[in-house]
Amino acid sequence: MRLFAQFCVAVVATAGVVVSAQAAGRGPSFEIAGFGGWTTGGQFKLQGGGAIVNDDVTSTGTRIGLDDHSTFAVTAGLRASDTTQYELFYSREATQLKAYGAETDVTVSYFHLQGTLLLSEGERALQPYAVGGLGITRLTPGEDGTSKTRPSAALGLGLRWAATDHLSLRLEGRGLVTLMNNNTVFCKSDETGLLCRVHGNGTTFIQGQFLAGVAFAF
Repeated sequence: MRLFAQFCVAVVATAGVVVSAQAAGRGPSFEIAGFGGWTTGGQFKLQGGGAIVNDDVTSTGTRIGLDDHSTFAVTAGLRASDTTQYELFYSREATQLKAYGAETDVTVSYFHLQGTLLLSEGERALQPYAVGGLGITRLTPGEDGTSKTRPSAALGLGLRWAATDHLSLRLEGRGLVTLMNNNTVFCKSDETGLLCRVHGNGTTFIQGQFLAGVAFAF
């Protein structure tokens, strides 16, 4: 929730820039979009003793992954030129991490400053674009764990269909890479006897997102 509140503050600040620019006669375009979609991937490996299940110890390095799950996202964008746009991007996936008959809830949130670049010229209603961004990823376990915030980056492709001057439909696919360190992401124990110390898979945590949404320009 704190991350989402920071996003809202950034949206308000961006809107203030837009109003000021319009008052000065520059007339930039401000866009807000909402998306629904699906996130895949996200793998960890057990470290520091692995997992204990019914008194059996698994090997360190065993890999476990997040369930693929639905995602929502929002963006607030400011057009820089006829072909480029700067955006604030926030997405949230509430999923589960399962291992050996036990599971724990995990929320994965991304907050990025990104840009889009149209890949075609002219006034065609259907336009492909590239998108890339930098920011942070926040991994939040459901219970008995500590949230972690790590730097991340995204790169992808999209397709925009302009239904009117103010309404567009957008489709996006992106890859997201989060840089991990050797600190434990979270630990959990419950009645199943599972005790996990979960670290990033190598030095990166990788996911893919597929989003569809509606954008309104002002």
